Amino acid sequence: MIEKNLEIIICAAKQVTKDYLKLTTTYEPSGIVRERVFCYELYHQLRLILRDNNTLTLNGEIDKRGHRDFRVEDQKNPDFVFHIPGKHTGNTIILEVKGNLDSNGIIKDFETITTFISKYQYKAGIFLLYNHTLEELLERLGDRLDKFIYSQYSEQIFIATLPKAHQIESRISLKELEIQSKQKAYGTTK
Repeated sequence: MIEKNLEIIICAAKQVTKDYLKLTTTYEPSGIVRERVFCYELYHQLRLILRDNNTLTLNGEIDKRGHRDFRVEDQKNPDFVFHIPGKHTGNTIILEVKGNLDSNGIIKDFETITTFISKYQYKAGIFLLYNHTLEELLERLGDRLDKFIYSQYSEQIFIATLPKAHQIESRISLKELEIQSKQKAYGTTK
C-alpha cells in the first residue's frame, strides 16, 4: 500500500505545471515561491488521481493543536496526511513540501515526519522538494540530514525532488542515501 501511495504522490506532483512552482507577481515577473500555491495544486492533482477509489483519506494541514492523543510538543500541522480519520491504525503517509532550500524549515519537516512515524503510527513519510535537485538539497544541508539518514526510520522516509514542472528527478529513501554515502566513502558502487 505504501508503494502504491508513493506512486500516486509522484504522479500527482508530475502533473503540477510551472505556474504553481513559482507565482508570477507584479514585483517579480520571474516568479516567487509560494508553498501554499503549490500545495493547493498538488492537492487538486492528488484528488483527481484518487477519486473515490482509495480506502485512505487525503487531508491537508490538519491542525493537531488540542488533539488529546498528541503530546503538546508534537502538535504539528503536516502539509498532507493519508489516513483513515478517527483511527491511528489507518495512519499511512505524512507528506511535507518545500519549494526553497530553507535549511531550518527542511530540518523541521524531517523532524515532523520522524515524529509522526515514531510516535503516531504513520507507516511512511515523504519530503517533496520542488524547484531544486536532490544534489542541491544534500549540499545545502550537509551533515544536518545525517541524524535522519542514520535513524531507525530511514527505510520509511523518502525524498522526492521536482526541479522543474513535470520532471521528478529522484525518489529515494533515506536508507538508500545511507547506502550510497557508504559506497562513496569506501569507493565502491553497485
